[in-house]
Amino acid sequence: MPVKELYTTSTDGTKIWAESTGNPSKPAVVFIHGLSCTAFAYDKQFVDPDLLKNLYMVRYELRGHGRSGMPEDIEAYASPRQAEDFAAVCEAFGLKKPFVCAWSLGACIPCDIVGNLGAEYISGVIYSAGSPVPSPTIAERCVVGETFPSAFHPMMVDILSLDSSTAARSAATFVDSCVAHPSRDLPWPVKLLWMGGYGSQLPQIRNYHISRAQDNTRWLAEAAKQWPVLMIHGLKDLHRLTDVVTRQLKEVYVNTEVQYMEDVGHAPHYERPGETNRLLLGFVQKHSA
Repeated sequence: MPVKELYTTSTDGTKIWAESTGNPSKPAVVFIHGLSCTAFAYDKQFVDPDLLKNLYMVRYELRGHGRSGMPEDIEAYASPRQAEDFAAVCEAFGLKKPFVCAWSLGACIPCDIVGNLGAEYISGVIYSAGSPVPSPTIAERCVVGETFPSAFHPMMVDILSLDSSTAARSAATFVDSCVAHPSRDLPWPVKLLWMGGYGSQLPQIRNYHISRAQDNTRWLAEAAKQWPVLMIHGLKDLHRLTDVVTRQLKEVYVNTEVQYMEDVGHAPHYERPGETNRLLLGFVQKHSA
């Protein structure tokens, strides 16, 4: 399938890197990565023959990440800017009501979308180890109901440290924590690629993404009732507690499906791509108009 790679310009002038592949006549899915990661996280989706045949897939890199622009003003990371970036990507590829596949902190972006563009802007959400928790700030979304396992808290302190040495040392630890079996599932070239994405981001930008505010009023009022939602969760996830995120999901959304994966950590789409891709495709086809 042909691949189209481009930079689109968001409303405030920030350049956003994006790429598409697959069948433009089929339902569209926009893939959103997690904190301090890049679109490379979805490489195993973008070469899957069934997904290429039956979906139009688009991935982009959030502002402050990877190849996208990295403004150093905290206001540049506010909720309207996140929604404007998403809209710019949709416009660049001619997407109407795409589905969203969101990983980890990328799960916060659907709240920005509905808050600024309306729930009707997308068709539904696939959370790959995402945590949809309503709260005023991203940081509170992460800790409400003790979403993080206690062992992850010290790691989060290092991840958000503004000290350059601490931030550098945390890269390998953070990347390893994303999968259940790093020595087996993260060959050195892949680990180096993921660490490069982490290391290319200024520590203060990591903090901007975590500390920015969100207004979840419209999300709770509209999206919770309108969107079909699939959550795929690894039972060895070191970043999220299974019972907590499951309860939170069902407290928020009406139309939900939850799939658990044994011996999988925080990146089901990477660790178990065949099963994840099958679930994703089935969900999209089921809920496509």
